[in-house]
Amino acid sequence: MKNWYNSLTKGQLIFLYVISVLLILFYGIGLIPLALLVFLALGNK
Repeated sequence: MKNWYNSLTKGQLIFLYVISVLLILFYGIGLIPLALLVFLALGNK
C-alpha cells in the first residue's frame, strides 16, 4: 500500500482527495478512503 501511495503524482493525490470528499458529501462512505489517504500521507513524512 505504501509503495502505491509513494508512486502517485501530485495530480493523482488531489484527484483522490477530491473524490473522497465528494463521496462523503453525497453518500457518507468516502470517510474511509479519506482517512486511509491521510494516514498514508502522515506516515510518509
